[in-house]
Amino acid sequence: MIEPATKRGLSLAFSGALILSFDTLLLRLIHADPFQAAFWRGMLMFVAGLCVLLVSRVRGNLSLSLTNGRIGLTVAAFYGFASICFVTSAMMTSIANMLVIIATAPLWAAIGATIFLKERTSTRTWWACVIALSGIVVVVWPSLSGKVNGGDVIALLTAWSMAGAFVLSRRLLANFALAPAMGGLLSAIALAPFVQEFSFARPGQILLMTLEGAILVPLALGLVAAAPKYLPAPQVGLFLLLETVLGPIWIWAILGQAPSAYAMIGGSVVILTLLVHSGLSLRSSKKAADCAKRSVSLSASQIAHR
Repeated sequence: MIEPATKRGLSLAFSGALILSFDTLLLRLIHADPFQAAFWRGMLMFVAGLCVLLVSRVRGNLSLSLTNGRIGLTVAAFYGFASICFVTSAMMTSIANMLVIIATAPLWAAIGATIFLKERTSTRTWWACVIALSGIVVVVWPSLSGKVNGGDVIALLTAWSMAGAFVLSRRLLANFALAPAMGGLLSAIALAPFVQEFSFARPGQILLMTLEGAILVPLALGLVAAAPKYLPAPQVGLFLLLETVLGPIWIWAILGQAPSAYAMIGGSVVILTLLVHSGLSLRSSKKAADCAKRSVSLSASQIAHR
């Protein structure tokens, strides 16, 4: 039988990454000033998280928290900084360049978990990261010019921030589903002095911003933030590679920008890698659970015969 915790972690990470893949599409459709978009994105994320917290309290669920102590606030700060960097990068560089750089998050998470948590990252996860990243390089190969701009650097900061959030979440093993929401408030406070115009020019922007900040991003990041409680940080980060593949597909479907043959080939490599890695992880979890049960049964049998 598959370990329930592992199965739950895989479901959380996959669902969150799938929902998050629509993020870049909505940002392109909103077409607002980066600081303005990031401010409202953060504020709406916090409002949504606060509503979830209030409902959970009414139902008697005390596991959710906006803070989780100093470590929790640090995790929230990482998510908030990543949110600012993500929106800013999306406005400054190509989506392909941005997503491939952010896709390095699982590698940074693996390195961070090894250094700071002394957590052994499996060879299988390292290989999955390398193979999946090679597929992403294929996806963006035609658009890589070798010239690094400010948007690319900010995308790298996004990857580092996400990796930091994953590693710290794994250290505390608390419920961090609302950490991105708290991070949204911190990002809004930090950006407020730099926003020149708080109101949007068109009603359509308000609707899309509400969908983006109050529903899609809090739900997606909440699911992803809860996953490290059940899975190693690098494995959770690996699922974010789905956004790199699916993001351009949604842009093609809605905006008519068709993916290239490179995107189709590289995307197939990434998706296949994720499927194989998840399947092997589930099988390993099942074997470990079976061995533990056999060990317990053997010990009980030995005690019974004494």
